[in-house]
Amino acid sequence: MELWLILVLYMAGLALIVAEAFLPGLVIGLIGTGLIATSVIFGFRHHWALGAGQILLAMIVGPAAFVAGIKRMTLKSTLEGGASFAVDYSTLAGKAGEALTDLRPGGMAALEGRRVDVVTNGELVPRGTPVTVVKVEGNRVVVRAADKVRDTA
Repeated sequence: MELWLILVLYMAGLALIVAEAFLPGLVIGLIGTGLIATSVIFGFRHHWALGAGQILLAMIVGPAAFVAGIKRMTLKSTLEGGASFAVDYSTLAGKAGEALTDLRPGGMAALEGRRVDVVTNGELVPRGTPVTVVKVEGNRVVVRAADKVRDTA
């Protein structure tokens, strides 16, 4: 086999191994490994130093691609510096708004110009009813119909 064809097979195999690190699926990696193995066999037939060099390079590129793929797939970066989806609802305590959906007992309400997922203490509140926030526990916002708040006060 000619030298240029051996090198083309080898480079294609290395490219597929590196692609496997970023597009996991096993098939691309197996094809790349097969191309590298074929290239190494023909490389040794061409000259022993070529085959040895191919093996040495594959021993460096293969594990480096594996490590890069593992680092890419882990959640470490997401967990360390990822965006938090926690919203501080504590400022809504005592605020008035309007039920955007029927609250049975959960639903949506408009509070301070934004849509907020809310619950009631079990009562049903029709859509469009004015509501008041009676309690905030973390991301749980408890509301009551505004006329009920006045009745209990």
